[in-house]
Amino acid sequence: MHTAINPKRLPETAFAHYGQARRSRDGACLQLPSLRALWGLLPHCRGYDIRPVRTLHQLDAANMLVQQMSACYSDNSETPEQWVDDPNHVTLAARQYDELAATLTLNCDSPEGLLADALHAAELARLRPGRIVCEVSRLAVDPDFSSRDLLIALFQAAFKYARNVFAASDAVIEVNPRHARYYQRLLGFKQIGRQRQCRRLDAPVVLLHQELDGMTEQRG
Repeated sequence: MHTAINPKRLPETAFAHYGQARRSRDGACLQLPSLRALWGLLPHCRGYDIRPVRTLHQLDAANMLVQQMSACYSDNSETPEQWVDDPNHVTLAARQYDELAATLTLNCDSPEGLLADALHAAELARLRPGRIVCEVSRLAVDPDFSSRDLLIALFQAAFKYARNVFAASDAVIEVNPRHARYYQRLLGFKQIGRQRQCRRLDAPVVLLHQELDGMTEQRG
């Protein structure tokens, strides 16, 4: 797995090949073909290129995946364009074979609060003293790439970013109660608080919590 979590702006060449045209020797623009049609024939390796998005083009691609998968994953709210440069928010994109496979957004606690404050303010208030809480939202995984390894790699990169860049000590995520046990078993989350109905997601949610201090890089 390749991850880039340096908070400094990455070279734009890191994403220059994705979804863009290249020029041939005579100057004509050539659109690179997608490998999606060949996905079933390609080896399913465990390597993923996971990086923060740094341009509006990359953010638009992540937003499109979230909108397409909003019925299955965590959030369908729009991401403001200013989040590209907002120090309290970062969107991570996981790619394989030049295709966007998954995305999530990390929100670092700030005076503006977190999305989960709308329903779980009491639970978050108990976590905050002496701690820095980071929230995972807008999780979406392309079904063509969906796998246990991809989800683990994406969350490991997110937790690493949260610790190293946001100096976060805790992570929370709101999920549908049907998915809670999966997150608990695979990623080590624990449920805090009771189930509530979320108007933003138009679905029931529970709040899951993970301590980042002393976390291991790999779960079994």
